[in-house]
Amino acid sequence: MGQKLNRSFFLLWLIVFQATTLICRAASASSPHAKVDLVSDANAIQPGRILRVGLHFTLEKGWHIYWINPGDSGEPPRIQWQLPASFRAGSIQWPAPRRIQDHSLTDYGYEEEALLIVPISIPSRLQSHEIKLGATAKWLVCRDSCIPEQASLNLSLPVRDAGAQSRSPWHRLFVTTQGQIPEPAPKRWKLRAIAEKDRFILEARTGKPERQASFFPLEPDQIENAAPQEVSSYSGGVRISLHKSDQLMQPISTLRGVIVVNSGQAYVVAAPVIQLNSPNRRNRP
Repeated sequence: MGQKLNRSFFLLWLIVFQATTLICRAASASSPHAKVDLVSDANAIQPGRILRVGLHFTLEKGWHIYWINPGDSGEPPRIQWQLPASFRAGSIQWPAPRRIQDHSLTDYGYEEEALLIVPISIPSRLQSHEIKLGATAKWLVCRDSCIPEQASLNLSLPVRDAGAQSRSPWHRLFVTTQGQIPEPAPKRWKLRAIAEKDRFILEARTGKPERQASFFPLEPDQIENAAPQEVSSYSGGVRISLHKSDQLMQPISTLRGVIVVNSGQAYVVAAPVIQLNSPNRRNRP
């Protein structure tokens, strides 16, 4: 109940202070707690190719922004694109987040630095020799309190034929961030979640022992975000004990989220949920 009240208070606060925004029509914008740049992996646009662009956040120490599932409070960054005709922006590719303690709450997000990558499809024929990409970004930057911010960012890039494209100064960061974006779980993995009275036992049979693992839910109000996750490694994989959220009113059929294993690699998982009293329940190995 307390968590629900915290969320309601947060949403009311967000509505009241929605006008506290930052406007900047350039490739970067700065505020007291965050600097945001609209950046590109390449320094030119190639017709018919995919161009990776991104929002690069540099955050003041102690402040954070949010993942696609923000956890107990907050909102993820959002982008509205202003692109030339036939250009198509894909979805944000979210790097695996961190657990961020905020008093009695636990948020999922990013501290210090984050790059949110978006692929943009380029049409095969371009009339202009230079293209301007525009993005209106909105985000919350939070510490003990949250500040909603907004920036209109523009990035202009020349058009060059295949073979003439070269890497931008941001290329290395794009490569590093790409390695932090969760991949689909390998097909050899066997996944399931056993629903007990007040917890889920998430099991990932990976084929080898995983000494460490953490789970980040993609859906809100399924697990208690602030509760410790109990990890049990065995020869064929790992089990993670997750406390159910007191906001979970109905049984769920699938537990979706991201597992980060001891190697640091993150995987998107969708574990079918087996109810404890189900006649089809199999014994754990």
